[in-house]
Order: sequence, then C-alpha cells, then structure tokens
Amino acid sequence: MNTEFLKGFMETARTKSISKASEALHISHTALSKQLRSLEQQFDVQLFVRSSHGVELTEAGEVLYESSRALLDRLSVLTKALEPYKVWQRIRIGTVPDIASQYLLPSLHKLEEHGHEVELVFRQSTTEAYKLLFDGEVDLLVAERISLHPSVWMGDLHREPLFVVMPKQHPFATKTAVTLPELSSQPLVLYAEGCTIRAKLTDLFATACHPMNIKTEVNFKEVILGYVDNGGGLTVLPEPYVKPLSSDRLVSVPLSHPDAQRTIAVFSTNRAKAQKIYRLLS
Repeated sequence: MNTEFLKGFMETARTKSISKASEALHISHTALSKQLRSLEQQFDVQLFVRSSHGVELTEAGEVLYESSRALLDRLSVLTKALEPYKVWQRIRIGTVPDIASQYLLPSLHKLEEHGHEVELVFRQSTTEAYKLLFDGEVDLLVAERISLHPSVWMGDLHREPLFVVMPKQHPFATKTAVTLPELSSQPLVLYAEGCTIRAKLTDLFATACHPMNIKTEVNFKEVILGYVDNGGGLTVLPEPYVKPLSSDRLVSVPLSHPDAQRTIAVFSTNRAKAQKIYRLLS
C-alpha cells in the first residue's frame, strides 16, 4: 500500500475538497484524483460522495480514515525508532574555516573510509555557523563550545589555551604569562561581536571586575595580527593560531587564568548519529 495515497486521502477528507487537498500537497488535481480512485479500487469500496460543494466521506471512508490515522501514527513512531540505525552516508558539516583546517580536513579520510560522503558548509563567524544547525541546513556543527538548548547533543573534541599576542618589543614579551589585571591595562584588538573568544574574554574580565580596553574591532585573524604587528594593541588567540607566528616580529604569551581556554566541540540535534561521527573525529 502506498502511504502517500493514504496521506492524500486523509487531506482530502480533512479539507472536503480535492482541489484544496491537491494544493496543500503540491500535486495536481488529476494526480490526487487518480490516487483516490486507486484506493477505492484496491478496497472495492466508495470512499467519497462527490458533489458540486466538494466531497464527504462515506461510511467506508470513515473506517479507512480512522484506520489510516492510526497506521500513519505508528509508521511515524517506527521511523523515529529506526532513525539512529540508518546509514548516514552523506553528511553536511557546518564550521568556520580556521577550525576546519585544524580539525576537520585531517579527519576527512577517516569518514570516507567508513563510507561517509562529507560536505563542509563554511561560515565566516561562529554565530553564523550555529545558525546553520538551528535552521536544519547541516547535520553536524564543529565549532567553539557554548551552552545550547538541551535538545542539542555536544561532544568535546579539543581544548585550546588562550595566548596574548604582542610585538616582540612589548614589555610583556619576556613574561612567562600575562594576568587579567595586566591585560586590562592594555589596548586590545579583538574580533567583532559574535566571536566566542571575545565573549570568553568579556566574561573573564567581568567576573574579575576589571575593565576591558577594546581599541579596535576587526573580522579576520590576519587583519588582527596586522594591527598588533604595527603597534595597534594586543590581542588574544587560541594556541593553534599562534603556533605559525613569525617569532622575529610577534610573541605569544599564555593568558594566566584557569578558564582562559576554548573548547572545540561537535553539535547535533541527532545524538545517535552525531556520536558515530564524533568517534571518527576524536
């Protein structure tokens, strides 16, 4: 039995009109009429009484309507129960370019070896990447961890300490670590609003009751480093960002605070599927 025919039958019964039902289902009037006739022929009954005002269910139609509703409800429950066991062959993963280059691109071969075809969907900001998940445009998100709705499953991949980046001639350049009070006295070059590192710093400074002196806001790491290199202020970046710095011009020093780190995590609204992919990425 074709369940789509039953859905068409139920929509026709609900609207009492083949025309309205066909519009709601985005199929032609002729196609829906053929589906209804097919059901009548299959069960050898008349399902509707047709008139110039529309259609009404016959007694046989009433029986089929109640039975179809129960059947489709059970099929829906069954589909959800089997969802975790489906082979998730094609996966859309949302992320930002820097995180993709650090953690996703090296792991793509593992996913491919297990039969997964991966499409990476990039956004320039973490906020935009989160929106991909909420809008259902991606199956998974790999991004900096923040608190989300309990319905979203999260699995931590990596923790990265934060470093203060400054010109080599800066007085802090010879220190083994920079404290929040020391950093508070310095002009900062940070990402614009929506950056999770900036949000982390804002929370750290607020909790410690120290002001945060933001001098310049930019949108790209390369631009931030250009400002810092030319004396525009200090910045704070996670460890992978500071490893390739030119040691003859810029210096990175750890930010001294137990919470001065960011966590890269996997997010998904489908826990069972996400855990399978998470194990391959870890």
